[in-house]
Amino acid sequence: MAGAKFHRSDSINRQGGFTLVEMMVSLFIFSLLSVAGVMLLRGAVNSNAVTEVKLSDMAQMQRLVSLMEADLSQALPRPHRDERGDRVAAFISETGSSSRGLLSFIRGGQTNINNKPRSNMQRVSYQLNDERLERLQYETTDGGSISEPALLLDGISDLGLRFRDKRGQWISNWQSERLSDLPRAIEIQFKQNGRDYRHVFLVGTGYL
Repeated sequence: MAGAKFHRSDSINRQGGFTLVEMMVSLFIFSLLSVAGVMLLRGAVNSNAVTEVKLSDMAQMQRLVSLMEADLSQALPRPHRDERGDRVAAFISETGSSSRGLLSFIRGGQTNINNKPRSNMQRVSYQLNDERLERLQYETTDGGSISEPALLLDGISDLGLRFRDKRGQWISNWQSERLSDLPRAIEIQFKQNGRDYRHVFLVGTGYL
């Protein structure tokens, strides 16, 4: 009987709580689970941030391609006059000149939302300024004021251009024989934040 009473008392004491070792093991397991949860949350946040950056870069690149495709497809063989009144070729590319930029030409198809007395032609220019690819547009085709540059892409380096002439040859420097000459196509290559890009655009096709 005495042995039976001792066994019942020992069982009651063991059911009354956890030992110190059991508490330490429980706290250790809980800390491991907490650290794992924090690491998973941090990984998800970092992954979302990287995804947002990549999607933003892709959207910027798509806007650039769409805009250049629209501009170049509507390029017109129309010479114009600059701010001094001098006649200028219909298509200009001066990579070493900040005054005219990488590309400068007149395009058609300009919408007239405000019903102003103007033609449907528009003179546009692309320039590279401190690793920033920018687009400018003029109020009028001949002379006129110029808009503030619109940023298209930044982090641009090693930008190069090639032009397909009327003989079907690719050349690095555009030199028009006549003021109204246009290249058949343009190839643009550059790096953005260390990544290589290459795009080819038809010129003056007018399909947009």
